[in-house]
Parts: sequence; structure tokens; C-alpha cells
Amino acid sequence: MNIRRLMLWFYHLSWKKLLGFSTLALVIAIIPLALQSANSPTRTRSEAALITKPQPVSSEFVTPKGPPEVYLVDHFFGKASDAVLVHGANLGGLSGNTSVSLSGQIIPQDNLVSWTADYIEFKLPENAQSGKVSVNILGQTAQWPGTFWVTDKDTVAELKLEKVNDLQARLSARNINAESGLLIWLLIFQGDGSIEIQPAGGVTLASQVKSLPLGRVYEVEAKFSASRDWTTLATITKKDGQSVGIARAEAGANQPIKVHPLYVSF
Repeated sequence: MNIRRLMLWFYHLSWKKLLGFSTLALVIAIIPLALQSANSPTRTRSEAALITKPQPVSSEFVTPKGPPEVYLVDHFFGKASDAVLVHGANLGGLSGNTSVSLSGQIIPQDNLVSWTADYIEFKLPENAQSGKVSVNILGQTAQWPGTFWVTDKDTVAELKLEKVNDLQARLSARNINAESGLLIWLLIFQGDGSIEIQPAGGVTLASQVKSLPLGRVYEVEAKFSASRDWTTLATITKKDGQSVGIARAEAGANQPIKVHPLYVSF
């Protein structure tokens, strides 16, 4: 009798009630899976931005074939706990005779994410200060020529590459004192060929091209009047298949510069 009553009750349920019960059961089933996923290490590529690559978290040491080199620090800015990727060559690997430093302070081993022969990834320590990124490999040192800027919510000097169309973007700045010059690296990190840089009115631009193993770099020197509002510095035109990003920026030793992640490349 009880089974018959249960079947009659189930038969008379509306489709809305059945859908509600099904949704509740699905939610209950998903919650443990979501918690398990959130607690599992699933990152398989760098969180640093311009040039991402698989991250074999390994302490395997590869004997250097020459002195260490540092090509790029990506991004060139960040806040505490952000991922920073150092690209180079002959970086060996994690060992008791290797280290990576920011502003003269060795990055603690707990902050190291990955170390291979051609790149190092670390999380920016809480007490980090802006300065040069350098590596020491078996007693030989190499330093990136640019400055890594430690930023926070109070950092106001900012750049952006704002997309105009598929092949063009506006390079803009705000709150940057550039009367003595603003140095910017525009890196072609995907695709071949050149880009066109057309300066905006009232902006003086000079550029030279450098070649890195990671791509072609346009080193731009810009001079313009500082403003709290966004000031367009130039229009960048690329070719189909190219990707271009801001890879370095300096306008003085005491002026940290940041780029919004959505506008760092196009």
C-alpha cells in the first residue's frame, strides 16, 4: 500500500515540482566537485601575461652553455603575489648556487613557482621594492636593463594600448611626468614584420628597433606634458597575425608605472 501511495503521489506531481527536485539534486551533487576543483592545483601555464608557456615546475638543473642572459621581465610591473616571468638563457635551474633577485633582495624559495634553463617564474613577495631584476647562476650574474615596478592601489602613473580596430590601437598615458622623456618597449611577441607608430599631435617620438630572441622590440622615447586625463601618445598599426604589447616603461627612478591587464597588448 505504501508503495502504491508513493507512486500515485509521484504521478500527480507537476512538471515544475519535478524540475525543482532535479535542480536541487544536481546542486547537491555539484558542490563537492566544485570544492575539490577549487582546492586542486590546476594551473598549467604562467599567470604572467605577454608570453605564456607551459610551466613544468621542476628543480632539474641544466648545465649552462654560457653566461646567463635576461631578455625580458613579464610583466614589468605588479603587486604583491602577482606572477612574474623572467625570460632568458643559460638560467640553469633551482639549486643552492642559483638565485633571482629584485632590487638586490633574493626572492625566497617559497615564492618560486618554476625554474628552467630559459625562464623563471616567481610570485612577488609582500615586502618587494621596485628595482632591477637579476639572476646569479653559479657565480655569474645577469640583469634586465629595465626597471620592475612594484605597484599598489595608490599607483596613478598608467599606460594603455586601447584597441581601435583589429589592426590598430592607441597608446595612451596619464599621470606620467614625461618632460624629460618616457621610455617604452613595444614588443612584437607574435608574428613577423614591422609595425607603424604614428605620433599624436603635441607628442615628440623617437624610436629604434632591437631584436630579442622573443621578438622584435620598438624602443620608443616620448616627450609630452603630464596630465591627469588620458593623453594619446601614438597610434600603433600592426599587420595581420601580429600581437604587440607594452613590455617596459620608465619615466624616472621614482615613478612606478602600471598597465591595466586588459590594455597591455592587442
